[in-house]
This record gives sequence, C-alpha cells and structure tokens, in this order.
Amino acid sequence: MTDPVNFDADDIPGVENEHDIVWQILSDKLRKDCAQAVDDDYGKKYLPFTAGQLVHRVTFALSYYDQKIGNLFRWATKSVEGDNYTYQLTERNRRHLAHFVSVVTGHPESEISAYIEEINDDGALRAHFATVMQGRQGPMDIGFHPGRRMGWYAIVRALKPKIVVETGVARGHGSLTLAAAILRNRAEGHAGRYVGTDINPEAGMLFCGDYAQAGTILYGDSLESLWAFNEKIDLFINDSDHSASYESEEYDLIESKLAENALILGDNAHATDALLEFSRRTGRNFLFFREDPQGHWYPGAGIGVAFPAFPKTSSGRS
Repeated sequence: MTDPVNFDADDIPGVENEHDIVWQILSDKLRKDCAQAVDDDYGKKYLPFTAGQLVHRVTFALSYYDQKIGNLFRWATKSVEGDNYTYQLTERNRRHLAHFVSVVTGHPESEISAYIEEINDDGALRAHFATVMQGRQGPMDIGFHPGRRMGWYAIVRALKPKIVVETGVARGHGSLTLAAAILRNRAEGHAGRYVGTDINPEAGMLFCGDYAQAGTILYGDSLESLWAFNEKIDLFINDSDHSASYESEEYDLIESKLAENALILGDNAHATDALLEFSRRTGRNFLFFREDPQGHWYPGAGIGVAFPAFPKTSSGRS
C-alpha cells in the first residue's frame, strides 16, 4: 500500500476549477474520438460544427452533471469509502421504492411506506451501527444509510418469510438490515431466520450483538453452502460474486430449494441479466427498481426481483 499524499487544503481544486479538470479529461477523449482510421493510418475527422460550437455542446451537456461532479469532489475529500457505497435515497426515489415493493408483495403501498419509515426511524439500529463503528477508520463512513436495502427490509416485514438467505455478506449492511426486520417480525409473533454466506471469514462485522440472534453466517464458497442447504427458502438475495456466470449458478442451485411463493432478489440486476433470464426460464415475473442516491456521485444500483404472479387481496399476496 502506498503512503498517503499530504497536501494543504488550498491545493484542493475550488468549485470554479472542477469543470477545468473535467474538461481536460473530456478534451483528451474528444481528441481520440475525433480521429478515424484512413487507409490503416489515422487522419483527421472533420466535425459538422466549429470548435466553439463543440465547446458549447459539451458545456451544455456537462451542466446536467453539475451536482454529481460536486458530489464527486466532496466524496473524494471527505469520505473514507472505497467500495460498497452507502447513501440515502431521494424522497421521490423512496416513494418509487414503496410502490415497487407494493407490487412485488401485493401489500398496500401505505403499509410498505410505513415499513420504510420504520427502518429510517430505528434509533436502536443506528446506535448499534455507531457502537460497532466507534474507533474504526474506514472503509465505511459514519452513519447507517441503507439505500435500496430499505426495500429488502420492507419485503421481510410484509411477507414474514421463515427462511431468508443472502449470499455475500461483506461488512454486514444487508445482514443487519434483514436481521432488524426479522427481529421485529418475531416480536409480533412471526418466526423467521436469517442465513448469510460469505467466503471471507471476517465478513459480517455489523452482524453482532442482539442482531446476531436473527440467524447465522456460513463461511465458505456460497455455491458449496447453498448445495448443502436443505431448508425451503422463502426469500433469496444474491449479493456475492458479481459475475453473471456465478450469479446464474446460484440461481440454478437454489431453484429446487425455493418455497412455493418465494421471492428472489438480485443485487447485481443493474449490471447483468442473470435474474431476468432465470425469471423467464422458470415462468416468474421480473421487475427492477433503480436507485437514485441523494448527495452522492455514485449513480446507484438497484433491486431486481423474480416473483410469482398473485392477485391483489386486501391482506396482500394470497
């Protein structure tokens, strides 16, 4: 690991210089894109507008990314995240998420919205997160920001699944979120258990304390863990190796282990069609929710869901 580079705060580009940096990157790319092969050599490609018009076009398009660029510079200087980015969703995006979960569960939107607010207002969960993070430096920012996982939480609260399986635990954001939902369900008289899998024996730092009572984490290759798992799965969440082939292997392995009305969530559905193809092959419906992060440069991931068709009833799925 290289030593950190020390510099004064005055060395950080000001807002007025952010576009200069971006423009330098864009201009290098434009020069390459404006070259074309001519008789196995490179010659000039003449554009249908002047250099001034080109600058205007790029500047106009860049204006749509002003906020993201500002977020990028703030993240670069203030955040300690390196991956598994965390953020809140915009208010509109949260409303979209509530309607999305309502469709896939068959439960009223008002009920789902209440569950989303429930996790946002969960002081005990946030206190637990702060306690675990106390004294740690990286690779996570302070503050619990579940993002799309609010949808996971609402699905568990609505459907009361007996067995929830998540592949790919990492630091345990998903584990903690799902455990919180399961423990609330138990308090209301509904049994449920969480089973996570991860190849990293140190995964799941957030899945501890009272929340660890919700289930267990199986350490080892997820395909081997799933092959040995012999209980019916009511909710399956793929969030492990993000290659399309590995993702497909997981779906193939759990197909015969799914409960009759099981839901399958894909955390990689924004990047592959593995869950979509699984849905087609097995005769399930498929929907995708796209995140819109608030105050973050990352464009967001989402939730892919494979689910059976159910008529709407006053109490949700029949």
